[in-house]
Amino acid sequence: MNSKQWIVTSAAALCPALALADNGYFQIGYGAEARGVAGAAAASTRDAFGGASNPATTVWAGNRFDGNLIATNGRTSMSRSAGLPPPLTGVLDTRADSANRWVPLADMAISKMISPDLSLSLVGYSNGAGTYFTGSATTCLAPPPAAPGATYRGNVLCGNGRATTTIQQLTIAPTVSARVSDTVSVGFSLLIAAQLFSAEGLQALAPQSAAPDHLTNQGTASSFGVGMRIGSYWRASDTLSFGVAYSPRIRMGRLTEYEGLLADQGRLDIPENMLAGMQWSPTPDLSFLFDYQRINYSGTSGLGNRPFDGTALRGSSGGPGNGWKDMNVFKLGVRYQVTPALHVSGGVSLNSAAYADEDTANNVTSPATFRRHYTLGLGYATGPNSKWSVFYSLSPGYATTGSSALGSAVATQLSGNPTAAGQETLSTRQQSIGVQYSQRF
Repeated sequence: MNSKQWIVTSAAALCPALALADNGYFQIGYGAEARGVAGAAAASTRDAFGGASNPATTVWAGNRFDGNLIATNGRTSMSRSAGLPPPLTGVLDTRADSANRWVPLADMAISKMISPDLSLSLVGYSNGAGTYFTGSATTCLAPPPAAPGATYRGNVLCGNGRATTTIQQLTIAPTVSARVSDTVSVGFSLLIAAQLFSAEGLQALAPQSAAPDHLTNQGTASSFGVGMRIGSYWRASDTLSFGVAYSPRIRMGRLTEYEGLLADQGRLDIPENMLAGMQWSPTPDLSFLFDYQRINYSGTSGLGNRPFDGTALRGSSGGPGNGWKDMNVFKLGVRYQVTPALHVSGGVSLNSAAYADEDTANNVTSPATFRRHYTLGLGYATGPNSKWSVFYSLSPGYATTGSSALGSAVATQLSGNPTAAGQETLSTRQQSIGVQYSQRF
């Protein structure tokens, strides 16, 4: 097995067919310690996951291993009222729920002190999003040369079979972290990224595609890219610390199997992102953490370009995307050391919308409607060098509503003029549980 095959196999194992999304398609945090405080980790030094957030923190964590298993359950509800006139009343109207199942994924990290002020670590973490609408839930209008008014049964997007798109990304992050003074450290992570992408049931989009033979149902495509993350950490006092980190956009290889769907002939890059945060510990047992994260989805053509409006075909250079916007994320957490062995934590993460309501119809299979996450965490040290941690997170349903792309297309065809018709609504609810084992050595 060559190195690329190994990375693809690892990606499939660590982030299998994710029916989920958190902050867009980024996780809210990496490791149970961070997820227990809503992902606030910019100024935390309690585990080896710095390569996934702020690489400067790892040198303070010492020699350790952290392995984290997560199970996530997300469900998306979709409805459409096309508002077509008789005799087509009811055509395109639908109401469907995505497949409801628990999906596993994993993160892991190991760090080693090379000297008192230098550490090397290796982090593996995953991101992703996707949803599945099964069956033939919709009465669709058959295109020419079918007889006028002829209909057929299709999925929620009037394609064949299930309607789905799935993004799975695995990043391996070799990390170096160095203490440059008694209170300041810096860090660098090399980000070796692999991604898997698949889409099914999008046959109705063929007239909008520059390469309809590479639009849908092409199996799982893979691509690779290399990027970096830099960070710094400042322990301002015994009670206050700050951290910042930055990762530029990672240019990924083209997903040529889907060059008729994704803009720029199959381009789906990992967005530029930045992180800044602080930790305040008014007592040795009580800590408050706050992070601000910015994820610049608008700079990735496959997601950030404007949705299809007839001026460019799907898959073409500068072609349509999903209309995703830059996302602002605010994370607030609290952690309390109840006894020397037991800690409890909680947090809330709030984020701006991934896309405007008007772009709802273009995100049916990649909804990312979440705006809030609530988390709880607990950790128990089973020995001087070993610890088990658990967390639970809940993102309540949040709905977006916009005009129906399918309804508007049919209404425009009937009237001969651009006509908006109908509405589509998406709402997704998600919960996650996780367990982590940590070992110092």
